Amino acid sequence: MARSGRTTTIGLLIALAAVIVVSLAQGATAIRPNQEVISESALLTGLGAGAAFPFIDTTPRPIVRAHIAVTDPTTTCAAGGTAPANIQVLVGQAGVSLVNVMTASTNTGISTTPGQCVFHVTVRPGVGGVAEKITDIVIVNAGAAP
Repeated sequence: MARSGRTTTIGLLIALAAVIVVSLAQGATAIRPNQEVISESALLTGLGAGAAFPFIDTTPRPIVRAHIAVTDPTTTCAAGGTAPANIQVLVGQAGVSLVNVMTASTNTGISTTPGQCVFHVTVRPGVGGVAEKITDIVIVNAGAAP
């Protein structure tokens, strides 16, 4: 009986070690401790006509992926309809190259308020006309009023 108890204990330790190894292996796909995740949001009420708002600047470290969602008026709130009327979202490197990523292709056609539409875009370096290195996301009021 004593040997059986010892065998059971060793078996449990092996099983526990296997669970730890599997957990570590699964954790390899998670965010590593030395990586950073930035989550930001802002209400842009009062941003003057033509004004730029430096939303995120990670210089000198690159942004590897960003997802941006904006609600703004548009002439057609239908999937692929038209671009936002008042907002441009520029990505790239300030002083080097910034490209507007809020185009008609980002129009989701989703609206819960008349005159407003939701726009979504996922940005990756070197994809869709975006520069190979992204360190900045800038919001520009392209409208005539704050």
